[in-house]
Amino acid sequence: MTDSAVEYEIVHQSARRVSLRASLHELAASRECLWSFGERYLRLRYKQAALGVGWAILKPLALFVPFLVFFGGAAGISGGGTTYAAFSLSALVPWQYVAAAVELGSNALVVDGNLMRKIYFPREAPVIGGALSNLPDLAIGVVIVLVVAPLTGAQFGPSLVFLPLLAVLISLPALAVILPLSALAVYYRDVKYGIPLFIQLWLFLSPVAYPITALPPRLRWVMALLNPVSGPLEGFRRVLALGTMPDWGLLGISAASASVGLVFGYWAFKRLERAFADVV
Repeated sequence: MTDSAVEYEIVHQSARRVSLRASLHELAASRECLWSFGERYLRLRYKQAALGVGWAILKPLALFVPFLVFFGGAAGISGGGTTYAAFSLSALVPWQYVAAAVELGSNALVVDGNLMRKIYFPREAPVIGGALSNLPDLAIGVVIVLVVAPLTGAQFGPSLVFLPLLAVLISLPALAVILPLSALAVYYRDVKYGIPLFIQLWLFLSPVAYPITALPPRLRWVMALLNPVSGPLEGFRRVLALGTMPDWGLLGISAASASVGLVFGYWAFKRLERAFADVV
C-alpha cells in the first residue's frame, strides 16, 4: 500500500460520521479515560500552588465579601427568606463550580492539542473530564457553607440528602454549554477570550446575586426554562440556606431544558470534531 493510499484512508476515517448512540457507547467504554482526564486536571490545577486545595476554600469566600457588601448592603437585596449572607454563599458555591467548569472545559481541547494529535481517545473525554475535576471544589464549598452556618444564619436539615442530585442537575447546563464552546475554540481561538465575558454575563442573568423569588411566579418558570442553572441554584439555596426541600417544579423545568441543550450541544460537538486533530 502506497503512502498516498494510507493518507487517503486516514482522511476518509476522520470524515466518517458517527451516530450519537455509538458515540455515547464509546464514551461509556472509555470511562477510565474520562476519569483520568478529570484526575489530571485536578492535580494540575493545584500543582506547585503554595495553598494547594486551600484555593477551593478562598475562592468562594473572596467573592462572598463583595457580594455581601455591595448587593446585601448597598443595594439592599433581600435573601428571599433568609439572611443575605446565607443566601449569597449558598448560591455562590454552585455558581463558581459552573464558572470554573465552563472555563476549564471549554479550553480543554486546545490545552490537550498535542496529545490529541498523537493518540486516539473520545474527543469529548477531556472536555467532560475538565468539568468533573471541579466537583471536589464544589464539595469543599458545600462543607464551608455548613461550617459557617452559625455565622451566616443558614438553616439546614434532612433535605441535605438532595445535594448529590443538585450537583448532577447543575452539571447538565454546564456541560450543555461546554461541549459546543470547546469545539468552537478549536477553530476560533477568539472563543478563549470571550469565555470570561460570557461567564460574567451569565452570572448577572442567573439568580446568584438575587433570589429567584424576587421575580413574579410566572417569570420564575420562564427563567428556569431559558436559564437552566436557575432551578438548581434555587435548590441549593433552599437546601443550604433555608433547610427546606428544593422547588421540584423549577428543578424539573431546568432539568428538561438542560437535557435538550445537552443533546444539541453534544450533537454540535460531534459534527465539528472530525477535523480537530488537523486544526488544533
